[in-house]
Parts: sequence; structure tokens; C-alpha cells
Amino acid sequence: MRRKITILLLIILSNKTEAQTSVFKEIDSLLFTGNYQRALVVLESEQDKSVAVFDKTGDIYKSIGNYNKAIVNYQQALEKQESIVIKSKLGRIFELSGYSSKAMKTYEDVMQKDSLNLILINNLGKLYLSNYKATKAEYIFKYLIERDSLNPNYPYLLAQSYQKQDLFFAMGQSYLDAYNIDSLHIKSIYRLALFFKDLKDKDSTMVFIDKGLQLAPDNINFIQLKANQLYTSKDYKNTLSYLDKLERLNYKSVNVYEMFGMSYLKLDSLDLAKEYFNKALNIDRNNSKILYRLATVEYDLGEIKKAKFSLMMSIHTAKPDLDKQYYLLGSINKEENNLIEAIHYFEKSFQNNPKKYKALYELALSEDIYYEDKKKALKHYQKFIEKFELKDKEYTDFVTGRINQIKESLFLEGEKIE
Repeated sequence: MRRKITILLLIILSNKTEAQTSVFKEIDSLLFTGNYQRALVVLESEQDKSVAVFDKTGDIYKSIGNYNKAIVNYQQALEKQESIVIKSKLGRIFELSGYSSKAMKTYEDVMQKDSLNLILINNLGKLYLSNYKATKAEYIFKYLIERDSLNPNYPYLLAQSYQKQDLFFAMGQSYLDAYNIDSLHIKSIYRLALFFKDLKDKDSTMVFIDKGLQLAPDNINFIQLKANQLYTSKDYKNTLSYLDKLERLNYKSVNVYEMFGMSYLKLDSLDLAKEYFNKALNIDRNNSKILYRLATVEYDLGEIKKAKFSLMMSIHTAKPDLDKQYYLLGSINKEENNLIEAIHYFEKSFQNNPKKYKALYELALSEDIYYEDKKKALKHYQKFIEKFELKDKEYTDFVTGRINQIKESLFLEGEKIE
């Protein structure tokens, strides 16, 4: 009797397996033609769902972007039978769905049972990186390097874990390790260019920038770095050639247009400088620094009304550091012989930046010219000597001479001098 029951069970299981095999053939045929919805209908209609059915259903939902239903089906498969493969899929879906904690927990469980699944372990390390678990990420990538020392991505990601821990030199060494494994590893080359830039090692910075540009001539990151380095080295003509490349690549930013404007300004091409400062302002109309730069160009071009307007806009939109704007407004008003306004703005400039000795000097000088009573000017001249005597010899000599002249004049007039 037992033998008959066993044979009967085997026949039932065999029929069931054959039926499911037939179903999966139909599913594969439907998927091949892109008929995902029909494939799901067929799978959902299965009465006695196996692990394979739940797994396949989860795969289809994942492929069409319905991650919540994919999660449900993978979990149902795991309830029926523990599977490292399906658990890995579940972890990936958690990750794609933004459930980082669940993804990390699932990956950790898989790692304990399958320590050779390097792709999954790499995903776990990257999750640690993006979730502020830099020390755990460091452990993961060191573990991966031990098992595959020829993969440049592992030391590259290890460097990122060091960066998040402010381990600057360990970071640089790890990027260098990645580069030594693969001299074409463009991401490491870029990071090394930044690393040496931070070290102020111009030669090494340029070596890695040029390597990057050789591999990827249209890479915006490397072109920007090259332009920055050339600008810092005061090579304005070549700076412009790389900025032109960025413009041809349709890359637009305030910083790029500002560097354009400053390069043309350094080369005394004022009209072009003005054009690019205006382009920067088209992106960020309330950029106080660019408005100030535009005002200086307008002033140099003799466009005084425009310069005043740009300066006022700069002041209106600026953060607290306004000394340059007030100083230039004071200078313009002084040239126009509008001394009362000049005094006002020089005073505002010095109040905003008490270290700006030129503002204090111009304040005292404007008061000296405007007021018949020289006591205000004397007070500010004396303050200049007190604070800035060693700052500028030419100014100091003039101020010292005026103090003596004013004191002598006041003494002759019988005025009390403090």
C-alpha cells in the first residue's frame, strides 16, 4: 500500500512540475513579446503557487517598476523557502524603493550566509556610504579588496569612505591605488586632480587634469578644472580657450560666465567682460558679487548711471559684506563732486569693514574738502594714523602732513585741540 501511495505522490508531483514547466514556457513566450500584463495574469491565476511562481512574479513586477508588488512576491517566496538568491533580489528592491534600512539589513543577512557574493556586498558598501555609515563602508571595501585586488572600483569607493571620515591623505592614497590598478579609471583621475589641487601641487594637478582630458576631451569636469588652474596661473588667454569649449558644449553656469568676464577684464576687453557678467546675471539676477563686478566695468567704460544702478542693486541683494560696493559708490560720487553723498558711502564702507583703510582715508579726505570746520576730518585722520600708520606709506605721509597743518590752523584760530 505504501508503495502505491508513494508512486501516486510521485505521479502528482511529476504532473505538477510538468504543468508549471508548461506555464513558465508560456510566460517566457509572453515576456519575449513584451506582454507583461498577460504574463502576470497567467501567474496570478495559478492555484497552488510555488516559490518559483512568486519569484517569477516578483521579477516581472520589478522589470515594470512596480516595486511594492515585487517586494510582496519576493517575501511570499521567502516565507515558503529560504533562498539567498531571492533574498538578494529583495534587498535590491528595498534599495531601489528607498527603504535603505531594510535593504542594509537584508544585505547583511545575505552576506553572513554568502560571503562570496561580491556584487551584493559592494551594493551594501555603497548603501553604507550614502547613509553616513562611513566606518562600516570602510570595512566592506577593505574586505572586497582582499578578495579582488584587481578591481579599481573598490579602492575608489574606499577613498570615498575615508573622505567622509576626513581622512585626507588616506583618501588620496586610495584614489592613487585605484589609478595604479587601472590608469584609465577616469573617476579616480578626476579625484586625484582635486586631491592635488587641495594640496596646492600645481604640477601634479595639471598632470591628472591633462590625463583626464586626453581620455575624455569633452568631459566638463576636467575642462572646468583646466580653466580654473589656468586662471589661477594668470594665463587668461588659454583660460578663455577652455571656457569657449564649455560654451560650445552648452554648459552654462554663473561661475563659468564670471570667469569669462574676469578673464576679459584682466585682458582689458571691457565690452566682452560686460557681456559675460550680464550672461551670469541672466542666470542669477540677484548675485551681489557679479553686480559689483559689472559696476566696476561700467564705471571703467564711463557708464556712470549704469554703474550706480548696478551698485545699488548689488547692495540691495548683498549679504552683510558691502564695503566694496559702498566704497565704489563713494568714489563715483566724489568724482562727481557730490561730496556729501561720498562722505556717506565712505563712512558706510568703513563701518561695514573696519579694516578697509582706504575707506577711512577717503572719508577723512572728503570731509577735509567739504567742511570748513576741519575737526571731523582731523578726527578721522588721527584714527587712520592710530589704526593704519604702517599700512600705506604714501597715505600715511599725506595724513601726517594734514594733521599737522590742521592743528596749526586750529591753534592760530584759538581752537581747543584734543
